[in-house]
Amino acid sequence: MDAEIKQQFDEMGVEPADAVVERCVDLAITYNVSDATEFVEQWMAFSLSHLHGEDPTTDNLGEFERKVLQLRKDKIASKTAAQKVKSYAAPETNSLATYGLIEDDPMMEDYMGDSVADSSAMHTPKSKKEATRPAGLKGGVLFSPASFTPQSAKKNQTGTPGNAVKGKPGDIVDSFGHPKLLSGSNWQSDMEHTLPVVQKLLHKDAPLTVANLGYMNDLLSERCDDLHDRLVDTGRALIDRKLGPDGAAECSWYPQDKHTLEALHLLHAVGMIHSEDDGPLDPHSAFLAVSDIDNNSFLSLNFSRIKSCSIFPGQVVLAKGFIPKGNSFVVEEIHTERKLTPPNPLKVDRELQFVVAAGPFTDSTDLCYEPLHDLLNYLKDHRPDVLVLTGPFLDADHKTVGELAETFDSFFEKMIAGIMDVVGPHTTVLMVSSQKDAMAHSVYPTPPPTLRKSYPNLHMLPDPSIVDLDGITLGVTSTDVVDHLLSHELAANAGERMHRAINHLFHQGSFYPIYPPADEDMPYDSQLALKYAQIRQLPNVLILPGDQRHFIRLVSDCLVINPGRVSDSKGGTFARFLVSPTVPGKVANMFNSVACQVQRI
Repeated sequence: MDAEIKQQFDEMGVEPADAVVERCVDLAITYNVSDATEFVEQWMAFSLSHLHGEDPTTDNLGEFERKVLQLRKDKIASKTAAQKVKSYAAPETNSLATYGLIEDDPMMEDYMGDSVADSSAMHTPKSKKEATRPAGLKGGVLFSPASFTPQSAKKNQTGTPGNAVKGKPGDIVDSFGHPKLLSGSNWQSDMEHTLPVVQKLLHKDAPLTVANLGYMNDLLSERCDDLHDRLVDTGRALIDRKLGPDGAAECSWYPQDKHTLEALHLLHAVGMIHSEDDGPLDPHSAFLAVSDIDNNSFLSLNFSRIKSCSIFPGQVVLAKGFIPKGNSFVVEEIHTERKLTPPNPLKVDRELQFVVAAGPFTDSTDLCYEPLHDLLNYLKDHRPDVLVLTGPFLDADHKTVGELAETFDSFFEKMIAGIMDVVGPHTTVLMVSSQKDAMAHSVYPTPPPTLRKSYPNLHMLPDPSIVDLDGITLGVTSTDVVDHLLSHELAANAGERMHRAINHLFHQGSFYPIYPPADEDMPYDSQLALKYAQIRQLPNVLILPGDQRHFIRLVSDCLVINPGRVSDSKGGTFARFLVSPTVPGKVANMFNSVACQVQRI
């Protein structure tokens, strides 16, 4: 179990010592916590609420044992004894559990108030949905689909025991920033005015829209030219970062210096990583495509002498090694980092509040959009300055989408009307399209859909996008590029996986550097990607939603957030973050200027 616990801590950005991991394993075994994810989540909740987010040590694990694990064990024991006594008396029921307001889970009881835990069946409780639904949401859903069968509009009531939700709504499951910022915020905007939105990801001074969209007409020769241009540009940046002009002049290069092959001198080569199987890389399938003046050379890579690496299909690398014979290249070093253009300094004259949520927004079995309604309940009480929503909003692969008795565009318009009615006119809303949406153009990069009704504070953005929000540069995509990278990379001794996946995007200068795409059904257009999916300068904040576990990372002074999915079988989540005012004359530090939390829906 030590490997599982260590992996869960790694995903949280925590690198515990071996002694700490061993202590965690002992505690998990002693207190019968068989799930490593559950153990680490309980630790993170305890650390955030009691230790201001400190990393685990052997000392504070003792405090964790006393205040959480031992308390949980005592409650289970007392509950078991009480059940034995009640078995001889008339059966009684817990009113909250009976009406489905809480789950009968002792781990959840550790973080529930005594008033909830001790309330008995002395009165008939009100429905949780009715009690918490704001005035704007009472009386039913904000929109409902017209369908040929009632099943698509009914919520599936059958649950799957293996997908039980861990934790309760409102739990903070991840956090970043100075404790004073985190504890001192009420997480809602103090002023009512919309922010100016300026799109920065442009081609010929224009963002990607349906009006300037052209796809499904790129030739194979044009794709090859695009890959060659990318190889040359990124390769030149890698050489400048590692060797510099003088160092590069002193090196032997393949294929120009072929005369050095017989002497087995060390060679440098710039090329693009590919897989012979057009799938995930492994040590036996990776090869390097090297551009030559006359033709393209392909080198089979031998990793027997390398100490560490992290590579994926489509990645441009600078390799160092030798060729014993034929086209086999024995790799000794692989360099993948180039000089990055850092984010612009934060320039904010007042505190700004953000909420970020990623689709899907409804369960996989219905089109009731209950998770979206729960998010709107939160927004009704905590009005942010900026709301960022990423697709899919109406997944084309949803099992009941074919039962709609209205057009996809009409349904989407209803959804937007319901969201804007709750959010109001003073919150700037950014909606990022997805190539998975039924009403979107099936191409990546994806232009935003055209709406019949416009809202002054609603901005429909393409996927991907970079926007400037009154001094804050925000990058966002709805494509799960992190999962695609991690599922297809070959990594050895390469550090924390989320951190290196983010670095791949930055150092390859692209929102989607994998080629061919990891998802064979992804409608990737190389011409559009060359124009509208490049990262030439790091943003202040980057939103990377995906199926991987939610995370918050600070990489190269860029705050990277995966808010999780609003609809998730293990409990949906969203992210909220604030940016504090910048002190004149001082450079803003991200840890002291930005606070971020991931919260259960």
